[in-house]
Amino acid sequence: MKKTLGDVKEITSHENHIEILCEGGSARVTIVTPKIIRLQMTKNDVCRHFDSHAIKGPLPHGKFLFEEGVVAKIKTEEVTLEIEKTPLSFRVLEKSGKVIHQDAESGGAQWTGTSFTLKKHMKKNACFYGMGEKAHGLNKRGLRYVMWNTDNPDYDSGSDPLYQSIPFFIVLDDGISHGIFLDNTYKTWFDFGRATNDEYAFGAPDGPIDYYIIYGPAMQDVVEGYTRITGKPHFIPKWALGYQHSRWMEYESHEDILQMARGLRKHEIPCDTIVLDILYMDQFKIFTWDTEIFPKPQELTRQLSEMGFKTMTIIDPGVKKENGYFVFDEGVEKDYFLKKEDGSLFIGLVWPGLTVFPAFSRPEVRIWFGNFYQKQPRWGVSSSSWLDMNEPSVHEGLQGEYSVSEAVTQDGTPWEPRLRNVYGLCMAEAAFNGLREAYPGERPFLLTRSGFAGYQKYSATWTGDNKSTWEYLRLSIPMILNLGLSGVPFSGADIGGFGGDVSGELLTRWYQLGSFYPFSRNHSHIETIRQEPWLFSDETLQVAQNYISLRYYFLRYLYSLAWLASETGMPIMRPLVLEFQDDQNTYDLDTEFLVGPFLLIAPILEEGESQRSVYLPEGVWFDYWTGVRHEGPASVEVIAPIDTMPMYCRGGSVFPTGEVMQNSQDFQSDIILLIYPDGTGSFILYEDDGISDEGPYAKTRIQVNSDRNTVKVTVDERKGTWNSPAENLVFEVNGLTNSPKKVIIDEKELEVSKAYHADMNLCRVETINDGHKHELLIER
Repeated sequence: MKKTLGDVKEITSHENHIEILCEGGSARVTIVTPKIIRLQMTKNDVCRHFDSHAIKGPLPHGKFLFEEGVVAKIKTEEVTLEIEKTPLSFRVLEKSGKVIHQDAESGGAQWTGTSFTLKKHMKKNACFYGMGEKAHGLNKRGLRYVMWNTDNPDYDSGSDPLYQSIPFFIVLDDGISHGIFLDNTYKTWFDFGRATNDEYAFGAPDGPIDYYIIYGPAMQDVVEGYTRITGKPHFIPKWALGYQHSRWMEYESHEDILQMARGLRKHEIPCDTIVLDILYMDQFKIFTWDTEIFPKPQELTRQLSEMGFKTMTIIDPGVKKENGYFVFDEGVEKDYFLKKEDGSLFIGLVWPGLTVFPAFSRPEVRIWFGNFYQKQPRWGVSSSSWLDMNEPSVHEGLQGEYSVSEAVTQDGTPWEPRLRNVYGLCMAEAAFNGLREAYPGERPFLLTRSGFAGYQKYSATWTGDNKSTWEYLRLSIPMILNLGLSGVPFSGADIGGFGGDVSGELLTRWYQLGSFYPFSRNHSHIETIRQEPWLFSDETLQVAQNYISLRYYFLRYLYSLAWLASETGMPIMRPLVLEFQDDQNTYDLDTEFLVGPFLLIAPILEEGESQRSVYLPEGVWFDYWTGVRHEGPASVEVIAPIDTMPMYCRGGSVFPTGEVMQNSQDFQSDIILLIYPDGTGSFILYEDDGISDEGPYAKTRIQVNSDRNTVKVTVDERKGTWNSPAENLVFEVNGLTNSPKKVIIDEKELEVSKAYHADMNLCRVETINDGHKHELLIER
C-alpha cells in the first residue's frame, strides 16, 4: 500500500532550516544558497542524518524569509518555495512569479515499503539533460534510466545501465533551467516522460529522500551550482591534456613499448603519455611489474622520459588471492577486504583468477590502498593512475558464486544495494590522495571507468569499452556532452574504438573528432588490429598528424578552459544549448558541439560522407579553414573531404595559441592570439608551470570589441606571480577582407602594409610579452 506524507500539521522555522510535521511523516527544507534548496522527507517524525558520499564537508546555509499562511512561503533573494498544506506539496517560483518546479497533481512523495517515488509536473516543451554517462542522445525527454554501476562491454545506443551513476539532471523549459540532484546511492531510477507525457518521476528502492533543487536560470548557473555542492573538478596537469596513446597488448620486452613511442616521434605525431594496460603486471597483481619482461621498469620510463613521454599504468581494484602477495597479506591481516555474512572473504573471479576486493567505503581502507602508490615514483611512473574494472566488475557477471550481493558491510547489512554505486568513487578518492602523498606538490591525473556524483573532485573518465563502428563515433558526442553537464568536464572516448577492427576511413574521422575531446586517447583491444596511424594509409597518417598538432596549437586555450572548469564546473566540450539556451534549434543538437565558448566543431559522422549541414547559432561565424564569414542563425552546407573536419570560430572570439610542439612541456616562444572580429567577447588566459599544486600562476584577461568600423583587442595587465617564459605577444586578427585604414598598437601607429596580409585576410602585429597592458586598434 502506498504511503504519503499527507496534510501538514505544523511548520517550524529554525535558524538554518524549516521543519514540516505531517500526518504521515515529516519534511525538512534547507536553503543552501539563494539558488539551491535542499528537500528531505521521511515517514518518521524527524529527518535523520545520512552521510553523503557525494558531498564532502558541511554545506553553507543561505538566508531566507519564512511567511506562514494558507500557503507557506520560504523566500530567498532568487526564488520562493511555496508549501501547499492539504496535502503537502512544493513548488518553486522565480522572482517574476513564474513557476519553475512543482510536484505533480497526482502527488509528490510516495512510499511502498522502503521504496519511494517522487513525481513532478512536466511541461509540454521541457527538455532534460545530464544523467552522466548514458548511451543516448543529448535530450533525455521520453526516456527512462537506472543508476547501477555495471561493466557492460557490449553496450550500444540505448544500453542502460552503464559504468557510472550520476543522479543529477537539468530541466530546460521556456528558456529557464533548473537542476535536480538526488543524493541517494541505491539503485535509483528516473523517468522523463516515458510513462506519461505530463509528469516526470524519480525514486529508489531504499535510502533517503534527499534532493537538491538548483535554480539557473542559465544552464551554466545550474552546472556551477551542482559542482558547488558536490565539488569542483580537479584541475588536471597540462600534460594530461596532451594526446595519449595506449594498447592492450602482449609485451615481449620493454622494446615493444619503446617502438610505439619512437613511431610517434618519427611520424611527428605530438603525444605526452604512453599508457600501459594490464599485461605489464606480474600475473595481474596490482602494484607489481612482470620482472621477466620489465626487469628494470625505471629504465623503460627513463627512456620514455628522454623522448618526452610520461608513463601511466592501469590499476584494478581486484587483489589476487595469493598467500605471500604483499597486498593480499596486508589486507587480510587488517581485515580490509569485503566479506560474506559468514565472515569468510568475498571472492570474485577477475584477471588474476580468484580475487578479493578492498572495502573502499571505509576511510581506513582508502588510506591503506592509497599508500601503495608510494611505489610508483621509484619506477618512474607519472603522478597518475588509470582505474579500471571498479564497478566492481567480475568476469562471471552478477551471477551464482561470484555475485557481489553476497558481500556484507562490517555491521552485517547487505553491501551491494547501498555501496555498489560508490565503489568507484571511493577507489578514486583513495588513489587521488595516495598520489598526492607520493608526489608532493604535483597535481595528479586519474582516469576512472566507474564513479558516482562528485567523482570529478578526483578523476577524469572515458566512455568505457566502445566499438570500432560509426555508431560509437556518433554516440561519443552526446555521452561526453552530458558528462560535462553533469560536472565531469574531463572525459573522452577511445579514438578508433576499443573493440573490433577499425577501418582507415573511420580512424581518420575519429582522429579529427577525438583531437577535440577533453581527454584524447587512442586505445584498442588485444584481439583487434593495431591502431597506430602509420599502419594505415598516408592519408590517415597525415590527418592524425594534422589534427593532433592542431590540438597542441590550441593547447593554451584548452588549458585555460581546464582551469576554468576547476573554478566553475564549466565543461570544456559543450553542447550548443549551454551557450544558446534560448535557441530551440540547439535543444536536441548532438552532432556538433563547442569547445569552450568560441570554437564550433562539426565532425563527419557517417561512412562515405564528404559534406554535411552545420547549424550556426546567432552571431557571426568564420570557417576556420577558408575564412568565409557566415551570419547565424543559419544552416550551411559544407564540403568536407576526408582530410577536413568543419570548424567555425565565433565572431568576437580570441584563442590563446602557440607553435605546435611534440609534447606539452616543449617551449613555446610566442603567445599567439587568434582573433575574429564582428562581435564582442572576452577570455582569461591562465598560465603556470603545468603541474604544481600550489605554485605561482598568472591570469590575463583578453577582450575583443568589434563592429563594422573598428576591431579593438585589449590584453589586460597580467595578474599573479607567474612570469611567463613566452617572449612575444602576437595578435592575429582574421576575417579582414579589406586592408585596414589604420593599425595602432599601444597608441603607436604601424605601417598597414607591414601588418596586413591580403592573401590571408589577416592582420598580424607583434609586441613584447612583458605582462603589461597592451591594446590593438584596427580601423577598418
